[in-house]
Amino acid sequence: MRIGRLRAMAGGLCLLVAGCVTEGARPVAVAAVDVSRGLDCSFLTAAEAAASAGVPNVTHGGVRLVPQPPPSTDPNDAIAQRANIPRSAQPPLTDSQIRILMCGYELDAANARMPFTLFVPKGYDPARKWPLIVDLHGAGVTPLQQMLFDGTTDFAQRDGYIVLAPMGFSTFGGWGPARGTPTPVETADINPATGAKWTVNELSEHDAMTVLGKVRETFNVDADRIYLMGHSMGGFGTFFLGAKHNTLWAGIAPIAGGGIGANAPAEAFRSVPVLVMHGAEDNVVRKESSRRAVQELQRVGAQHVYLEFPGLEHEFFIRRGRENMEKVFHFFNLVSRRTNVSPVSTPAAQ
Repeated sequence: MRIGRLRAMAGGLCLLVAGCVTEGARPVAVAAVDVSRGLDCSFLTAAEAAASAGVPNVTHGGVRLVPQPPPSTDPNDAIAQRANIPRSAQPPLTDSQIRILMCGYELDAANARMPFTLFVPKGYDPARKWPLIVDLHGAGVTPLQQMLFDGTTDFAQRDGYIVLAPMGFSTFGGWGPARGTPTPVETADINPATGAKWTVNELSEHDAMTVLGKVRETFNVDADRIYLMGHSMGGFGTFFLGAKHNTLWAGIAPIAGGGIGANAPAEAFRSVPVLVMHGAEDNVVRKESSRRAVQELQRVGAQHVYLEFPGLEHEFFIRRGRENMEKVFHFFNLVSRRTNVSPVSTPAAQ
């Protein structure tokens, strides 16, 4: 008992200095710059993780707190409160979560520094290729909050995935598609494609694809195993970026989203395996949004799996539902561009 407590204390001390791995019972400090291979990153701290959880209104098991917290003045928390989305405090960090990297880079088009979070599995070896997941956050959710969805880094460590959670210019950026009148960013450069200042939605996509390029330049990423997933606004973004860059992805997983249509034609997914997930009792993004997307996938014969969860809602079922997050990893483990031969044409008569 006493030995176990001493080991825990030693591990905590190691975390304050840097990330750590263990050799037997002995913690060994690892510098963030070594894990990030030169990217501008630092290891997540317990304080940062706790602060990222926002204003809790339920227990980790989903039981409503009494009394409920007062309205938040933080716009990211406020949108969740207005939608009555359950939020719980951040539980103690797992062994994989203490290796989350808090990173940033200069996005030249925006003349701004963009944060992102990154997970690199312990034991990363640049001599071999590694699969990569790009994980898109929802409205009012930060890259760190997205990376801290229960199970994400645990399953990434188990199955050997690098995971990237970009900002997408802002927590409300939208990942690319224009909704309503696009908002120009006054501090941004001129977008050479339009001759006008970059807009928020354009910078959202540009940030995601730019930081993906930086990660691919830094790590030995398997080009046949790059995956895209996202929740809520990130689910819509997954369909949009999945369609626009459909030759890049080995598979996609839009969760509690939708959006197949003019911005994301179903035909673009005939060669991209798709896992769609939605809570049946979602009152933020109705299940019909995913159902319509699935109908379009069915219409064009695109490979897909649709999981609809009875009694479950918009966010908590995936943010604190590691058993549901694991389904995403199982799906990605099955598919790759090397093994995907869809669409399969009818063989010619002999």
